Amino acid sequence: MYPKYFVSGESMNPTFWEEEVVQVKAHHKPERFDVVVLHPPNDPEDIYLKRVIGLPSERIDYHSGQLFVNGFPIKDEFANQTENFVWEQIANEPIPEDYYFVLGDNRMISKDSRTFGLVPEKQILGIVKEGNNE
Repeated sequence: MYPKYFVSGESMNPTFWEEEVVQVKAHHKPERFDVVVLHPPNDPEDIYLKRVIGLPSERIDYHSGQLFVNGFPIKDEFANQTENFVWEQIANEPIPEDYYFVLGDNRMISKDSRTFGLVPEKQILGIVKEGNNE
């Protein structure tokens, strides 16, 4: 049986709402756009719910409402809410092995990899099934 968590805060609106119950469905390596439960690197006791955007060996940029991965445009349904972001603001190298770049869906208020940096895989507790209101 996988654990369940209560959503706290509005950083994943409109996908998940405050007090909504979410359940971890898997523990494999996250893929792009998976929603994960994690311990943020700057507060290992806290628990956050975020969406994986960047994978190991990638560079992430947002420009004029478009996500770019290693310079190629990728469809991201929340990109139009994302302010311009250049990878070099975080690092000079691509995302290291076993690390991920995560964002909240409510990009204007989310505390995510833009503020606390990359998330090590060991701090990801699991992948959440979207639309799970049990």
